[in-house]
Amino acid sequence: MYFFEPYMVVMLIGVGILAASLALILNQWVFRGRTRRSPHMVLGALDTPRSYVFHDGYLVSEHDEDEYFIADPSDRARAWAGLVEGLKPLNPDIATSMRALADRREGFLLIAQVGSDALSVSGRAQGEVVTVTVSSVEESRARHAIHKDSLDGFHDEMQGLRAAVDFLPVPMWRERSDGQITWANGAYYRLLERANDIDGPLVWPIRRLFAEQLDPLPDPGAFRRCQLIMHDQEEPSWFDVSMTDQGENTLFAARPIDQLVAAETNLRNFVQTLSKTFAHLPIGLAIFNKKRELVLFNPALLTLSTLDPEWLSSRPSLFSFLDQLRERQRMPEPKDYKAWRASLSELEQAAQDGSYQELWTLPTGQTYRVIGKPHPDGAVAFMFEDISSEVSLTRQFRSDLELYQWVLDESDGALAVFSKDGRLILSNAAYAELWGVDPREMLSTMSLVEATRTWQRLANPSPVWGDIRAFAGQEAERAAWSDDVTLADGRMLECRVAPLKGGSMVVTFQPVSRATELVDVTQRTLAVAD
Repeated sequence: MYFFEPYMVVMLIGVGILAASLALILNQWVFRGRTRRSPHMVLGALDTPRSYVFHDGYLVSEHDEDEYFIADPSDRARAWAGLVEGLKPLNPDIATSMRALADRREGFLLIAQVGSDALSVSGRAQGEVVTVTVSSVEESRARHAIHKDSLDGFHDEMQGLRAAVDFLPVPMWRERSDGQITWANGAYYRLLERANDIDGPLVWPIRRLFAEQLDPLPDPGAFRRCQLIMHDQEEPSWFDVSMTDQGENTLFAARPIDQLVAAETNLRNFVQTLSKTFAHLPIGLAIFNKKRELVLFNPALLTLSTLDPEWLSSRPSLFSFLDQLRERQRMPEPKDYKAWRASLSELEQAAQDGSYQELWTLPTGQTYRVIGKPHPDGAVAFMFEDISSEVSLTRQFRSDLELYQWVLDESDGALAVFSKDGRLILSNAAYAELWGVDPREMLSTMSLVEATRTWQRLANPSPVWGDIRAFAGQEAERAAWSDDVTLADGRMLECRVAPLKGGSMVVTFQPVSRATELVDVTQRTLAVAD
């Protein structure tokens, strides 16, 4: 048996350790060669595009033995993170783009520089399947090369457009033919978070917020009003949703209209309040819009016009409305129909100017007061008021006044009545004959002072005229009194002054003999009354 010397044993052990170290170093060098090949070696192996297919973050596609971008492709659960790490050195935007692809299904196309050569890195999503493709863009491989500055410009523009779309307050999303959402902007995600009363991140595929209300789909370009219940507010939010076809996809946009709906609701409530108010008015109201269509009327108009409410609800024109009034004898019958039709334009213009006001005497004997008033935005309102009772009362009052005036005119005594403020409001024919002036032509314009000047001019001086003026100005309780005056022609008159209700007073002039008889008759009448 052969025995080694001790130093030989030590030397063999050292050689073994050195060999193991070299093997380990060689192994690391080989492994590093697999994952960190030179750019030209990588491009040489990418004659055909290399695709990585993931389903819910799990690598489902097969991988080559010469894998360059995933350090450990056998770990399929962590392959996505490995691919991000492998591609990230090629382009600084790859990590952000792949995160957007995984979270929001936003596709991308980036150019990765490998030395002086270039790789294209693209990502797309179809439902739960995400595909990342790496390929060469060299002209020698029959691919179109894109100048880096141009590509950077395209990339910046795409990023700007994406940021602009995400900044819009209008939710937008794209759906496939099967209804699954393939893309949405930031406003839709924010709306989705408010509409879903859940905690945690959103899960793809995301929910279709207006699915039921958009079935069937509206016509392209048309709007459909939809509402959405939010868990952070009591009232629903309203949107006008429109769509447009994009090949196999459909792009939707939901315009928020909460303020519009609130304004419409307030306007509707206001109109209802007005309608309830107008319903109790005895004056008929008809409002015509800028197109001269009847848009609002109240029950009183039905009574005054006798028109069918269904016909009025059909929004007739102003001319048709007036034609129907004429046929129903609810307006004066025109002698010349053509001239009357031409006058309708003048009526419309007068109402628009706010100057139309007439009394319509109907064939039935009724009298309507019709007023036209302009309204904002070119609308015109007509008000119809039945004043038959008022006209009848006025006529009766006028008839009574004429009768009273006739009775006073038949009296021999001169009489003048003055109001509280000293205006002449009533006189008779004897007064005009006595003083040579007919104050009935100047009623409400001749004052007591002017009248006493006339009396002074035609009579001898007397303190009576001043006493009359003083009597008119008294505020305390007044009593009737009388005194004699002499005219310039020598006739003697008894001037009698008596208070009336409301602060008015009456002044009468009678010959002295007849005035005495009148006083005697008055005294006897009062005695009989007692």
